[in-house]
Amino acid sequence: MLINNKADIHKCIDTGKSPLYVAGKNRHTEVVQMLINNKADINKCKDTGASTLYIACQKEHIEVVQMLINNKADIHKCIDTGASPLYIACKKGHTEIVKMLINNKADIHKCKDTGASPLYIACQKGHTEVVQMLINNKADIHKCKDTGASPLYIACQNGHTKVVQMLINNKADINKCKDTGASPLYVACKKGHTEVVQMLINNKADINKCIDTGASPLYIAC
Repeated sequence: MLINNKADIHKCIDTGKSPLYVAGKNRHTEVVQMLINNKADINKCKDTGASTLYIACQKEHIEVVQMLINNKADIHKCIDTGASPLYIACKKGHTEIVKMLINNKADIHKCKDTGASPLYIACQKGHTEVVQMLINNKADIHKCKDTGASPLYIACQNGHTKVVQMLINNKADINKCKDTGASPLYVACKKGHTEVVQMLINNKADINKCIDTGASPLYIAC
């Protein structure tokens, strides 16, 4: 009724949220389709840079995501921190959406401003199915954050044993250290993740690798 009476479908509130953005966020699929049919700007972002596709990926609104992709939404449009729709889907562990984005040529290596990749955040959160999907699609398992932390390092830090094993199986550098010199073994010892420690030792991790201050894995474990 409002659209038929020439309501402005591009009119946003102060934060930059458009009617399409709000409809997508709240999973109102019929409204989303109606707005798209009436030429709503599918890539209009709110003040943070979040697009309708981004928020739909974050909220796991699969039908809305598919609808937006079908109508040429920009799957590489990032928020101000550099996080892409694929990144947020990986962070949340939304496997179906991750699959949809990858199938539509999302940049699997696109990182946040901190250098964190989709694989890195999936490893940090322990989303094993997402991690496997990214690895299967040639994600760079050695891509580190700006601090030098690798996907293996962050998985070890958080005690995600299945993810650690997957990364080792795919030839992750077991002795790759952060800028401080901390290795995956060091941080696993520091956090008390005994199963991860054993896994790393079994795969020839350097047990004498010290951080820049001289502290060894044994030292930090004690």
